[in-house]
Formats: sequence, C-alpha cells, structure tokens
Amino acid sequence: MIPPKFREYARAFLNVAKRDNIRAKRALEAKDYPECFFYSQQSVEKAVKAMLEVKLIYKKEHDIIAEASNNLQDLGNDLDLVLNALDYLSGAWNISRYPFFNGTNIVTPEEIVTEEMCIQGINYSDEVIKIAENYLRKYGVI
Repeated sequence: MIPPKFREYARAFLNVAKRDNIRAKRALEAKDYPECFFYSQQSVEKAVKAMLEVKLIYKKEHDIIAEASNNLQDLGNDLDLVLNALDYLSGAWNISRYPFFNGTNIVTPEEIVTEEMCIQGINYSDEVIKIAENYLRKYGVI
C-alpha cells in the first residue's frame, strides 16, 4: 500500500515533469538551447522522482541515478533507458545555467549547449514520461 502523501507527490512530480517537457519544447522552438536542455533534464528528473515515490523514496537532490538503479529494477528493460537518460542529462542543470572554465577560456551555456543536445534531451524526456505514466498506472497511482 502506497501512503496517500507519496501518491500525491508521485502525481505532482509527474505533472511538473510534463510541464517541464512542454517548456523544453517551447525553448527548442525559440532556439534557446540552454533553457531547452535545462527543462529536458528537469523533466526526466521529476518523472523518475515520481516513480521513486511509489517506492516511498522522496529525493530533493538532482543526482538520482543510484536511487533509480537500486530501487526501480521492476522497470525491466525500461530501466536501461531511464538510466541512460539520467546519465546523458546529468549536470544539465549546471552547464545550462552557469559559465565555467573550459581549458583556459570561460564559456557560457550558449557556447556549449547545442540543438542536437536539446533534441536528444527532449527525446529522453518524452520516453521517460511514458515509462513513468505506465509505472504509476501499474501501481494504481494514476
């Protein structure tokens, strides 16, 4: 039995994941690649957090690869896609928001994040949201 609080968080995380996915797609249309990449990462992260709520795990941190790997084995083959998405987008919240040193130069997110990175991020977001919806349905959360 999943306690009501965890069910509510799972649904809320999934709803925000879907909105972040829409934000990512709008940013791609506007060619705002750092914003697109950021929201793709946020969408995947929140969709995975929705699934972790089913396992009674609430995480505020961005890095949830270990939690997903250790607690979502019942995803079967979909777990590989989820872990690949988390790995690909790890650090996106950082590189899409802040300048940093690259060798001897300081680079901005606009110089790093590409359209191709965004398209891959959105593809991962779309897939992980579908997986999360199916997972929450399986456990009677939605």
